[in-house]
Amino acid sequence: MKPMFKTLLVAGAAIGMLALSPLVNAQTFPSKPVTMIVAFPAGGGSDVLGRLVGKSMQDALGQPVIVENVVGVGGSLGVLKAANATPDGHTILAGSPLELIYTPLGIAAAKNKPEDMRMAALVGHTPIAIVTRKDLGVNTLEEFAALAKKSEKPLSFGSVGVGSLYHLMAEKALQNVGAKGLHAPYGGLAPYLKDLMGGVIDFAVVPLVGPVLGAIDGGQIKALAVAANQPVARFPKLPAARATKGFEDYQFSIWIGIQTSAKTPDAQVAAIHKAAYIALANPETRKNIEGSGTVLAEPMSVAQLDAFYKKEAATGAAIAKSINLQAQ
Repeated sequence: MKPMFKTLLVAGAAIGMLALSPLVNAQTFPSKPVTMIVAFPAGGGSDVLGRLVGKSMQDALGQPVIVENVVGVGGSLGVLKAANATPDGHTILAGSPLELIYTPLGIAAAKNKPEDMRMAALVGHTPIAIVTRKDLGVNTLEEFAALAKKSEKPLSFGSVGVGSLYHLMAEKALQNVGAKGLHAPYGGLAPYLKDLMGGVIDFAVVPLVGPVLGAIDGGQIKALAVAANQPVARFPKLPAARATKGFEDYQFSIWIGIQTSAKTPDAQVAAIHKAAYIALANPETRKNIEGSGTVLAEPMSVAQLDAFYKKEAATGAAIAKSINLQAQ
């Protein structure tokens, strides 16, 4: 065999092998049903939104999207299953900063890291507010700050758990006014909302969804400010926290997005990105998402999503460091 012909055969074989790799086969992606992992129980916010988006993504992908709830260790188990799945785009996560960023900061048993995953789409944001028991004796964030500073007994507050976004945001609020608090971690939103309504704890940081909306409307708890850059449509008279002295940097929200393993090739990430935003353009899907209390996000490019996610992870780490959070 002539050397030149032998070289061409070897090159041809290499190209043939490359054609079998996920990068080239991305043109036929997806080739089977896509599994969407939700790291929390069925019926929760991530689950509801994930199912809405997944159902609509099916048409764009041409394959079923099957939701699988993988619960445990503050959402870490679900993230790990998505991160460790074959990185071919057939396993995605409907994830939030709770399990992706804050669980690893506050729970020692959580083994996932933010960099294990990559954002493929941002669905929307749920506004968050600072609320108090109805008889705490304050009506504004300024009055809350004054009470927190002068109170001989630290104000008590609840959250879904140590290191959760709600925990860090409450600590941040107290830090902003130079006060200390007493943290009571609960197993979920429902129990600490119940204790807030019953006067067992003094205040909390909560998402403006479902039962929280009813508790505010019914006067069972008092909302002081929203952690956004402007008032939200649902409560137009509720001021933005950043308008209060000392809270200029107090802007947070619970977002939900579609993530893939960080090892997933760019071509598959691009395909998931395209399918997700086709789904989010569907009028019925948009209506259902907005009906859940979620504010739809503006579409972003994959590069913009990468930058957004890195910034969110850095913000979480900075807050945890500022309050000397120790994983438990």
